[in-house]
Amino acid sequence: MNYIVLDLEWNQAIKQDHNSQLLFEIIEIGAVKLDDNFKKKGTYQKLIKPELFKKIHPIVTGITKLQDRDFTNEKNFKYVIKEFLRWCGDDYIFCTYGNQDLYELQCNMRYHNVEIPWKYPFKYIDIQKILSVEYKEEIEQMSLEKAVNFLKINHKSVYHRALGDAMYTAEILCRLDKENIRKYISIDHCCLPETERIAKDIDLGTNNEYITPIFPSKEELLENTKLHITRCPECMKKCRKKIRWFSDGSKYLCVAKCEEHGLLEGIINIKKLYNEEKYYGIRKVYLINEEKYNHIVGRKEAIKEKRRQKRKTQK
Repeated sequence: MNYIVLDLEWNQAIKQDHNSQLLFEIIEIGAVKLDDNFKKKGTYQKLIKPELFKKIHPIVTGITKLQDRDFTNEKNFKYVIKEFLRWCGDDYIFCTYGNQDLYELQCNMRYHNVEIPWKYPFKYIDIQKILSVEYKEEIEQMSLEKAVNFLKINHKSVYHRALGDAMYTAEILCRLDKENIRKYISIDHCCLPETERIAKDIDLGTNNEYITPIFPSKEELLENTKLHITRCPECMKKCRKKIRWFSDGSKYLCVAKCEEHGLLEGIINIKKLYNEEKYYGIRKVYLINEEKYNHIVGRKEAIKEKRRQKRKTQK
């Protein structure tokens, strides 16, 4: 299996059009291909002629130094993405710094009516996440440039260009513990299960995760009993709740207990499809300590008290 270390650069509307079917239009793809021993096999880099946002945003030019004239003779997205996927081959896993690149890639593929070849569960390696796991005392969600400096990697490539950033990301990948790379996998949230039958809890190393199919309303989504199950990340057994699911305004939280492995925090995030009144849910379960448990208890009590005070003022 090959590792495809991917980075993208994208453009946006100069005057934001909220009715646009696309927020960001990809204008450059860069990638490094590594073999299963993490040895470099090749690189890929192509600019993409913008078709939706034809003028490069001044902020994008400021960051990437790319200007309108740089795209005059370049191919369109359909041509480049098909060429890129041929270059990737058949047996590979994507590696990215963070979780946004694959999401934007699939949004662009849908917009341009390019068939998406990946199916649920679409696994990839989030190098930023694994870096945070390995250096949790010193580093948390660090930018690529700061991570390069932290690891004392030589500055050989240009930042904020797709291939340069992909090469730095590949350097970071090669310095990570190989067992952690295989253990702390990530699941893309753009490739959703088509039915409840194929949706399942997946072990991601740091936690387990369950993604629902698409539902026509939030109400129907929240009635999905599978979404409310809490399984221990260590043994995957169903666990009894100590604190039932409650909303903090932006997400749903609960606490459960595994008799063998201890306290668990459950988190449900409700997501809306872009430009569609349809919804899906993501449930994550983590092992937690007593301090975190007490924090959640306090949070729930604070929310209850706030609601109680609000009811008083409305009387």
